[in-house]
Amino acid sequence: MLNAAEVQEVVYQQIKDLLIEDLGEAPEITGKEPLHKLGVSSLMTARLIIQLEDEFGRDPFAEDVLLADVRSVDELIDVYRRALDVAHAA
Repeated sequence: MLNAAEVQEVVYQQIKDLLIEDLGEAPEITGKEPLHKLGVSSLMTARLIIQLEDEFGRDPFAEDVLLADVRSVDELIDVYRRALDVAHAA
């Protein structure tokens, strides 16, 4: 089971990789910033969710979480942490 820091590291790295691929650079990520302020478009968000599902083996948005409710990087991390906690508790 991944701990909170490991989940955060994976999410940060996936976001940075997408931004570098699409924009040529990635700003520093603190977690508090909204995804759109980092330059993450709706298409990039879709790609990010697919990559995170591959990485974590879970899609929290297939259950009771709405992607539209996730605005910041920290909120995205929390969604995956909760989904992974539930998966390991079952």
